[in-house]
Amino acid sequence: MALVKSQENIEGSLLVEVLLYMTIFSLVIGMVLLLHNEEQREYHVFDREGRILFAHVKRMQLATLYGNLQNNNGANRVVLERMRYGYINTNNSLVYRNLPESMHIEFTGTYPSIRFTAHKGVGKVFTVTLVDDLIRYKRTFIFARQSGRIRWEESKF
Repeated sequence: MALVKSQENIEGSLLVEVLLYMTIFSLVIGMVLLLHNEEQREYHVFDREGRILFAHVKRMQLATLYGNLQNNNGANRVVLERMRYGYINTNNSLVYRNLPESMHIEFTGTYPSIRFTAHKGVGKVFTVTLVDDLIRYKRTFIFARQSGRIRWEESKF
């Protein structure tokens, strides 16, 4: 006697197989989208911190060019450390801002303090780099003490 397979059994297993492949494919796409969203969220944090650092440096620059924030010599400054930086706030006191754990600052100068004074530093160019190790982005700020222009370059490493 020969065994006869029913056609319904074959079509049912094909349907189960197609549903299984669609489920696996959907899970893979969902996981990729989750990873992409996490990177975008971290990039927004990196972008925000970069813009805040830019604003503090620009503020010190403009205060020196158009009227001192503080009258004592060399008080307009930004103090740079690896995980934080300090700036002069509206109450004329030095305030530190901590960076998120995935970020740090690199500075090319000899002393980790950028002093914006009206009579020194003509022609000196500085670079301050904000680095995010998690998403591997760098934003380098290039500026001089006595010009009102700050340029930045962003790259992925």
